[in-house]
Amino acid sequence: MSDEFDPVRRLRPDGLLPDDPPDLAVLMSSRRQLVSDITGSTSDPRLPTPSIYPRLAYRDELAALEFLVRAFGLVERREARMEHPDGTLAWLELGNGVIMIGRSGPKRHGLTSPVDAGAITSMINVYVDDVDAHHRRAVAEGATIQSEPEDMLWGDRRYEALDLEGHRWHFAQRRPRANEAPQRH
Repeated sequence: MSDEFDPVRRLRPDGLLPDDPPDLAVLMSSRRQLVSDITGSTSDPRLPTPSIYPRLAYRDELAALEFLVRAFGLVERREARMEHPDGTLAWLELGNGVIMIGRSGPKRHGLTSPVDAGAITSMINVYVDDVDAHHRRAVAEGATIQSEPEDMLWGDRRYEALDLEGHRWHFAQRRPRANEAPQRH
């Protein structure tokens, strides 16, 4: 790539150019430096990864990423995104939970989007602070609601929805029992 900004690009302290393949070590080092410059701390703030986290497959993982953020309020760990010519891997979080999403297909661990399988292939269970507000957001953003919010006999209030390719999501809020403060997620 060469244009009027080429001289400025060559001044980058990490030495990366736009056409360079991603080098995780260089990116992590640059991230640590940036965080240090912003916070004044020299510690290495690594995001925790749960011992178990699911990976969901999508035909269009970028559309899914945008939908999950917009409709369900998940937050992308943008610094962890891995973009390749044949697909993208992204990590999303909500509360202390993490999921990975990527493209479906036989070359991708054989993982299949519900669109290709013709059936629901997973259900993700998520606790949120206000399930009714979460439901309103999901409806407004076009999620396919499978069950409306309802109180369950075990104490949760919950609803279920499908994302844009048909993964089933179960959102719930733990309701406080008598003499118990509400739990935050």
